[in-house]
Amino acid sequence: MSVPGRESGRTVCISGGASGIGAGLVAGFLASGDRVYTFGRDPGKLERLTERWPDQIANGTLIALVGDVTDADFRAQLVSTIAGQSGRLDVLVNNAGVILDSGELEESVDAWRATLETNLIAPFAMTQACAGLLERSDAPVVINLSSACGQHPFAACTSTSYSVSKAGLDMLTRRLALGLGPRGIRVNGVAPGVVASEMWGGQTDLIASTVQARHVLKQQIVTPADVADAVLFLASSRARLVTGATLNVDAGYTLG
Repeated sequence: MSVPGRESGRTVCISGGASGIGAGLVAGFLASGDRVYTFGRDPGKLERLTERWPDQIANGTLIALVGDVTDADFRAQLVSTIAGQSGRLDVLVNNAGVILDSGELEESVDAWRATLETNLIAPFAMTQACAGLLERSDAPVVINLSSACGQHPFAACTSTSYSVSKAGLDMLTRRLALGLGPRGIRVNGVAPGVVASEMWGGQTDLIASTVQARHVLKQQIVTPADVADAVLFLASSRARLVTGATLNVDAGYTLG
């Protein structure tokens, strides 16, 4: 059964799709009938992902690769693989992200560099590498996974480098939308708040207290599926004139 506003048969690339929000994105696009390429650094997580979707692995609608988004050689290999197998790219989702350290001046400079490399530089590099494939699509779109932490210095966002990287990603979304619009490529962002995913390390009490304190929509916990729904909307024809926007999916976290 087709869902209005959700195309099918697209070629989609999702960075960091082995767990958390990324795995929710993979599930959403597969359910929409798309062919999904995803990758991550952890072979164990990728193996668990492929075990969840054996039929899709077998028929080639899910291609899961071990690779690092910050590795230029891997990015080039990925683009070559997509070009050879699919010939085009319809949707690029820059989802991979890290939180490596916490604090303000306590964070190490090395952690800052690594955070910016993954969360900010890699989305630019992925978009740059995939631009030619995106231009082959009839309705190409890039979607960057940002964060509510990039919009306000919330005390709950304990990593300064993470918050700054996501604030930079929001500006990158707007700059890329400006630059790629004449080439027919839309660029948008999705900014989740507190999401019940692996990034919180199973800290259910912390999630619950944050939801109670900050969510305007009380007791509403954001899930990876909620984030996937927003991404699927922005990737659909219903959002065909939406570009340069960042959609908050946070139950009002940024309002409270």
